[in-house]
Amino acid sequence: MKRRDFIKGALVAGTASLVVPSTASAGSKNWKLVTSLPKGLPGPGVSADRFAKRITQMSGGRLKIKVFSGGELVPPFGTQEAVETGVAEIYHGSGSWFAGRDMAHSFFSVVPFGLDCAEFNAWLRHGGGQKLWDDFTLPRGLKCFTGGGTGVQTGGWFKKEIKSLSDMQGLNFRITGFGAQVMRKIGVNPVSMPPSEIFPSLQSGALDAAEWVGPAQDLAFGFQKIMTHMYTPSFSDIHGGIEFGINKKAWDSLDKDLQLIIQVAAEAENELLYSDNLYASVIALEKIKAMKKVTIGNFPDSVWDALRKASKEVMDEARAKSKTVAKIQDSFFAFAKSASSYRLLYENRLYTQRSKYYV
Repeated sequence: MKRRDFIKGALVAGTASLVVPSTASAGSKNWKLVTSLPKGLPGPGVSADRFAKRITQMSGGRLKIKVFSGGELVPPFGTQEAVETGVAEIYHGSGSWFAGRDMAHSFFSVVPFGLDCAEFNAWLRHGGGQKLWDDFTLPRGLKCFTGGGTGVQTGGWFKKEIKSLSDMQGLNFRITGFGAQVMRKIGVNPVSMPPSEIFPSLQSGALDAAEWVGPAQDLAFGFQKIMTHMYTPSFSDIHGGIEFGINKKAWDSLDKDLQLIIQVAAEAENELLYSDNLYASVIALEKIKAMKKVTIGNFPDSVWDALRKASKEVMDEARAKSKTVAKIQDSFFAFAKSASSYRLLYENRLYTQRSKYYV
């Protein structure tokens, strides 16, 4: 039996009573939101609750949304399929976690040497990104909105120093999306797993290293307790996008004002998640810097060279297999190239000079 068919069957059979949304009163709707994330995780972990509460309040109770955290109602990586099949009305998670279903999902979350949060929003809203997303997901029964990004993430946590590419080769490394394919090409064994399984897998030795999000989430997960080397930045998790995907039939059933409320709530969450996470990560990084047992470093040039080469190969292979991927990739990287030139000239040079101001 195919994995997709198995998950669909399990979700529908195990939660048949949940498929048809209940209504509290005439004209009101009760929806379920399934998130892939643990409850209360700094940044994205509180985002789904805030999104749901705001919609309930702004709609005057006409649309009430109940949030189920990762694994509570459906498997953490089964949330998108749960919404497609009608088990829930909204999912919340990273597109990279659904890349096994279609690699096109990754463009709206994490892409090697891709767009950061501000650049992604510019491309999505003004560069045709949202239309490309709709063209990809609407035929599958999903209406998707970005729910924010966590920004440039940690490259990875390791139990030993990475002095050269050979030090990474053969390691079991937790990573998802396009990044996993890139790692495989440079000799790393990529392992995809839900967030809740990362720490125990590192602790047991099933994983040798892992990337997760950034300082705030890494600290909350306790990586500093068992890992000694933190490398930054990530080559692939630059945007760290989180999305809200809505069952299209449920979306189409809403009055126009309720649709607008959801859209506005998503746009607000887009800004709130990034600002919340940036503040929390700035504070968390200072705490990590003060830890004597943790060394913070940057990958050596041999690793960066290998990552760039492998990334180009992965992206070329992906576009050759899918017209959808090719179409999104052309638009995405065209803007990324121009944005990279702009940011290098303006912002990167400013950040370098600004850092000297605070010495």
